[in-house]
Amino acid sequence: MKTMNEGGDTARDEARPSPEHLARYARSYRMTTDRTEPFFWLWQEAMAHALLLEQQPDRCFEEHDGLTALQLAEGARATARFFAFMLAEAPARNTEHFEAKIMVYEAIAFDEDEIARTRTSWMVEAAMQRDAVELGINLSKIPVEPGGSPSRH
Repeated sequence: MKTMNEGGDTARDEARPSPEHLARYARSYRMTTDRTEPFFWLWQEAMAHALLLEQQPDRCFEEHDGLTALQLAEGARATARFFAFMLAEAPARNTEHFEAKIMVYEAIAFDEDEIARTRTSWMVEAAMQRDAVELGINLSKIPVEPGGSPSRH
């Protein structure tokens, strides 16, 4: 093993990030730096696709290795969860970001299939609760009838 000494850096060559690693880290940095709105839209799009695909669960997509619509819907839900996490991860610095977290939480928390599959709603709620404290907002839950909709519209 060879050691480099660039400006006091004593990392071994094998431990250094490769150009591929650096490119990935650069993409991640650009994706997460103060750009929370796209995560909400990407979450919404993936969830809409999941719901649409679930309407024809047995449809086969030969062009996608013969996966069924139900299998692709599960992939769309996994994609939606990723974007929900990304939206929740960054502290809300404005009400638009905070409101987007609330909308994601409400949509997931009232989806019984999603609750059975994942703990995403709990994680988004925890982030939302912390944001509320930091933004000086008092959140309170209101009871909703089982099977009822949380929609305020």
